[in-house]
Amino acid sequence: MREKIQKALFDWDKSVVKNLAYDDVCRLPEYALQLSRIIAFPELDVRNEISKIDQIGLKIRKTLENFSQSRPTQIIERINDQLYRKEKFRPNRDDYYNPSNSFLNVVIRRKIGIPITLSIVYMRVAESLNFKLVPVSFPSHFLIKYILEGESEIIIDPYNEGRIMDDYSLKQLLDQTVPRLSVALTRDFVARASVTKVMIRMLNNLKTSYFECQDIDKAELVNEMILHIHSNDQYGLRDKGMIMLKRKYQQEALELFNQYIEKYPEADDIDPILELVRKLKKNQGRETGFI
Repeated sequence: MREKIQKALFDWDKSVVKNLAYDDVCRLPEYALQLSRIIAFPELDVRNEISKIDQIGLKIRKTLENFSQSRPTQIIERINDQLYRKEKFRPNRDDYYNPSNSFLNVVIRRKIGIPITLSIVYMRVAESLNFKLVPVSFPSHFLIKYILEGESEIIIDPYNEGRIMDDYSLKQLLDQTVPRLSVALTRDFVARASVTKVMIRMLNNLKTSYFECQDIDKAELVNEMILHIHSNDQYGLRDKGMIMLKRKYQQEALELFNQYIEKYPEADDIDPILELVRKLKKNQGRETGFI
């Protein structure tokens, strides 16, 4: 398994990680498809998959008269009409945590996905129309936006048929995410997300899916891909400890949890991690005869 991970990380670094510093939103579909290729589809033709999305954009352009004079809301409505009513793209509400929802090539083929993958499809369609959209890493629900002159912007929800989000709908969405807290909606929640942040979020979604279906080998690979982007990623470090624990490498897990506690003493999950450390130390004490 270790040799397989190292080979995948070499490929990941060569095809994606080395380019993330450029923060080029236009390359997000390519990076997402490289993720699919490395993890599950070794024969995937990345360029061919991107061309499938671009064909949708070409269909839209043919329906738009005086395209250069169209208002942003008109272009958004045409994209929505083509993607959701003609192409039949839709959200996967019934099987949200299926790993397939995080593989862009599968989303393109099945026309069903989760907020982040549907957003990447939407952004690429818009890019083929020279309509620049950027990612928004909203809590628990990925969004995109079009930036107008000045500070104005149009927030779009591709998971819900491209609806335009006003402050009221954004606050509703935020309240659904943290129902027990009264969190004020600030502009930080709809700030442009970096390409690096988008890729880490994609990988975290996929890792959660693999944990859900108990595929520890794939969860470990995905987690190592996260740490290859950001070696001090908070949840990457914690989950590496969890993976070691599931593999019954208790000493390695204990060392990783101790690093997590030292680096992130204010983490939301610090109490259960402290309890895990206490139990691991107690088990070690029993094995050595000191307890």
